[in-house]
Amino acid sequence: MPLIPNVVPGVAAPQVAVLLQARWTRTRLLLRWSAVVLPWAVVAICAVQAVLAGSWWAAVPAVGAALPAAVRTARLRHDVLDPPSWLPTAFLVAGGQLLLGAIPAFGWAYSSAPGAARAAAGLLFVVVWVCAGTSCALAHRAHRGLLTPVVPALGATGFALVLPVRFALAAPDLASARLRLGTDRVTWSARLHRGRGAGPAAEHGVPWGDVRDVVVVDLPHQTPPRTWLTLPDGSVLHAPAGPAVLLRTARGDWVVPVHDGHLVRDLLLTRRHRWAGRPPGGPANTPRGNP
Repeated sequence: MPLIPNVVPGVAAPQVAVLLQARWTRTRLLLRWSAVVLPWAVVAICAVQAVLAGSWWAAVPAVGAALPAAVRTARLRHDVLDPPSWLPTAFLVAGGQLLLGAIPAFGWAYSSAPGAARAAAGLLFVVVWVCAGTSCALAHRAHRGLLTPVVPALGATGFALVLPVRFALAAPDLASARLRLGTDRVTWSARLHRGRGAGPAAEHGVPWGDVRDVVVVDLPHQTPPRTWLTLPDGSVLHAPAGPAVLLRTARGDWVVPVHDGHLVRDLLLTRRHRWAGRPPGGPANTPRGNP
């Protein structure tokens, strides 16, 4: 079994696989270079640096560079269904290889090698940085190429989907909010970003088995604004007027303001049908309601 499947993973409906196969073929190539080829190329460069240094001890950084690459390769079958994690993981792997392998390998080779070999060591060190940056860029392109533009068929796959949420914040803080469609549940969350550390965050979610229906609604203007989420520090995120989806669940009704209510509804119901093992329902009958 290949590390990265040849066909769209996690899809039971043949028509969905055919619709998304072209996207997946391009994404698969980019992901292979980002997660496999370039990290192991860095390991090979560190090994060459050890040869230039002319010492067995100089091979230790090559082992250090191989550890992040090996972990990435071992986890690839699991991470392939989580596109939002591809770029952060590529960044962590590249950083680990630089700190554990490339930087010490270059230092060892540069201090031990003769003049001509020093120039080669410097050139290889530049190539390592190019590999690291390219790996992150390709991971970003793979994610964007697979999930952009968002289409309802993506709901019938096993890929984790992250969608932006509309919100208004009274305080002058930097915040983000998202709606995440996993394989077993749907969650919506928000976080404040303060300084270098993680700010207060709030998250709610329900398993797909508790979702009864999803209705497209239009939020009216309200005074005072409608509260959407309250963070642990008391910060309040408001739901602006405009499109939203109303999730009717066994645990109550939840309103999530989104940019395209009909698209999000189709994604949610398609993912719920996938979880239940039923063929996806058509988006033709899209009920509307009031929050």
